[in-house]
Amino acid sequence: MRSLICCACLLAVLASPALAQDPYPGLTIISLRTSTESFLIDMDGNPVKTWHGAEVPTEFAYMLPDSSVLRPCRDPEGNGRGGRIQRIDVNDNVIWDYYFSDPNFLQHHDIQPMPGGNVLIVAWERRTLEEAIQAGRQIVDDSVQSTYLAEVEPVGFDGGNVVWEWRAWDHLVQDADPTKDNYGVVADHPELLDINWGDVATGNWLHANAIDYDEEHDQIVFSARNTSEVYVLDHSTTTEEAAGHTGGSRGRGGDLLYRWGNPQVYHRGAAADQVSFGTHGAIWIDPGLPGAGDIMLFNNGNGADPELSSVEQITPPRGPGGEFLIEPGEPYGPVAATWRYGDVPGFFSRFLSGAYRMPNGNTVICEGQEGRIFEVLTDGTIVWVYLAGGPVHRAPRYWETPTSAPLELPTAVSLRGNHPNPFNPATTVVFDLERAGRVTVEVLGVDGRRVRLLADRIHTAGMHSVVWHGCDDAGRSVPSGTYLLRLTAAGGEDSRKMTLVR
Repeated sequence: MRSLICCACLLAVLASPALAQDPYPGLTIISLRTSTESFLIDMDGNPVKTWHGAEVPTEFAYMLPDSSVLRPCRDPEGNGRGGRIQRIDVNDNVIWDYYFSDPNFLQHHDIQPMPGGNVLIVAWERRTLEEAIQAGRQIVDDSVQSTYLAEVEPVGFDGGNVVWEWRAWDHLVQDADPTKDNYGVVADHPELLDINWGDVATGNWLHANAIDYDEEHDQIVFSARNTSEVYVLDHSTTTEEAAGHTGGSRGRGGDLLYRWGNPQVYHRGAAADQVSFGTHGAIWIDPGLPGAGDIMLFNNGNGADPELSSVEQITPPRGPGGEFLIEPGEPYGPVAATWRYGDVPGFFSRFLSGAYRMPNGNTVICEGQEGRIFEVLTDGTIVWVYLAGGPVHRAPRYWETPTSAPLELPTAVSLRGNHPNPFNPATTVVFDLERAGRVTVEVLGVDGRRVRLLADRIHTAGMHSVVWHGCDDAGRSVPSGTYLLRLTAAGGEDSRKMTLVR
């Protein structure tokens, strides 16, 4: 089971089944790259729930079945690229605050909630200049930050045990120096990573940016921007097996089971054969959804001319036992995507971004650089758009299922009271809204009947005020006495007593 688009505890958002030509109803989670908040929006773009994190995110916040979120963010004491994961409950309380940040290891970009409660982490592992040279790297002038995956079991409020590891550094090949480690013919080893491919910008080599887990096959997929590829690994291995070339359900240890997007990286193609550029957002399409078992990725397109992005759904060729197939001397297929949204003027994001399949066959796309989130039909027709107002890594949508319980949101409205109280002739009512929406503010008599309607309209989130001049709806002055002030919104209700003294 995957938590990106899963059976979560949600609001009752499905009034009726969605048709293929309609947007698929649900709640979309937004984590602006410049904000410490993550929030859910409904299909009208209204915020319905907000979680407040400690720092700006390194990806988006995953919503869990209990309506808490798992949110990776930056460690301000680290190098600013990541290093901290918080779990925040539905009442906005931090219940796990875990740092994965030291001079040699740093969580960055994505995480993945695992069945059973563990968390799969994408991290950098520092390798020294001497280690890089010994590994066969030819162009290097400093340490190298190599991709490292860790599965962490949360312990207590801020602890964690690493229960599984995979290192890219254990699966290298190079054909430049026979006196160094990992020497071989790169084209003969598509299961390994050429240590000499590409630049190492600021020490960052592969630049993995998204990770997802397939529970059915116990496999991991992740995407890497600097190689413009997606990779599949066997998660059934032990940590020891993941460091080698045997073991696990596929008998191949931690070697790559599959890769796609840029065959020149493993010397089975030329630049003209590259089909993905600056790849981001790799996910599995979940069981039960159209295209289940395929891989979805965002092809950023930077490097191509003209600068256009696309979303690619690829169907890896598999054998009868589920193994990934590749012909001798040839790159991994497919040659073309099974489904693609692209070649659309203006659709381009140089970085960030991703996409998710809906149960009715639609696809929700996040054009991350611009913060434009939209939903398309299979023919590419846009049926829903939301502008986030800033860069967004990705924006998955959650929907209700018949077995899921309603999301229990805390009251979204709060009366601060009125001042002065007692009063004559007027008093100012102050209230807070957690999220935007229609608000009704009423004055009731002791018999429960309405005396005055003070407000009944859409308000933005935040603090607001309204004045009561001691009159009823007809404009007539009302007598001294105790009145009930009632505030009502979609998220809840609050009330206070106030006293008018003539």
